[in-house]
Amino acid sequence: MVALMDGYPDHVVAYRAAGKVTQGEYERVVMARVNEVAARYGKINFIVFLETGMENYSLMALFDYLKISFKHFSKWNRMAIVPDQRWLRTLYRALNLIVRGEIRCYPLAASIKATDWVSKPLP
Repeated sequence: MVALMDGYPDHVVAYRAAGKVTQGEYERVVMARVNEVAARYGKINFIVFLETGMENYSLMALFDYLKISFKHFSKWNRMAIVPDQRWLRTLYRALNLIVRGEIRCYPLAASIKATDWVSKPLP
């Protein structure tokens, strides 16, 4: 399940993933919001609280994740990834080398710090 989170500035895409994540809900919730922010601001700040493992994303939801990442490749500004799994934080840190914008990874216990960082104004 994915759900948008309230309390973030308009230029931030914020969502929580828990349990199984299907393609349909990923498209309706996450992709729609990313497209909206990209069109309105030209840049995207993004935070995801991963309370589930990537193994719980359906194959097509993972495909959509990659598709939206490349569709807006030049628009990513700040991405805060907040998984409880250490290996995911390591993976996302490595992506900093190939992704535009800046990725920072935080454990769930540091969610306030992640929120503060990603909520900063766009350049």
